[in-house]
Amino acid sequence: MENLKAKTYENLRFRIMTHDLPPSKMLNEKELMNHYGIGRAPLREIFIELQRDGLIQRFPRSGTIVAPMDFHLFKQVIEIRTNLEGLAAQLATERITESELEVLRQVLLKVDQYKAEDKDDILSMLTEFEFQFHNILYEASHNMKLKDILHELHGITARFWHYWVFNRQEVLDQFKDHKKLLDALEKRDAKVAREVMIAHIQNFTSKIVNKIL
Repeated sequence: MENLKAKTYENLRFRIMTHDLPPSKMLNEKELMNHYGIGRAPLREIFIELQRDGLIQRFPRSGTIVAPMDFHLFKQVIEIRTNLEGLAAQLATERITESELEVLRQVLLKVDQYKAEDKDDILSMLTEFEFQFHNILYEASHNMKLKDILHELHGITARFWHYWVFNRQEVLDQFKDHKKLLDALEKRDAKVAREVMIAHIQNFTSKIVNKIL
């Protein structure tokens, strides 16, 4: 049951971030329970997690909706996330294990394979690989509080990326920074790792701001 609950949470989170479930959409509990084969109690626990992540809003006696897009919140989150991503990269150079490095290598290998084969589901899979890379980096900081904070902030900002910028080449371009970061992690170069991640978030932010303005 816990495994099903975790998978349901991750899938709902992914669908919200990629706008398969668009902003302000009402979430029907019965439909979701039938879709995921999950009970009402664990679904409501998932809703509590998603609300904590800033991805849904719950109203007593009125129901649950996907959180609207809030550009002011985005700006506040980016101010925090930029430095925390740099910190996570810095800590990871000191603490990442060989098995975690290998997982990052495998993620980037899959990206190259999908790019070469140009599969029909490439956008969806590239998005999953990008999320995986960030999540592994957060784990590799071996600071669980930092990991939880960045998990939440990444979810909020990713919605803006997929709404304003999302296309095949722009997603592929993200992995250029990921490859630089992996190289820095393998060399245990904390300064470069931090600089790469800060530049990565700043570039991501400028693309979104330019689209909006």
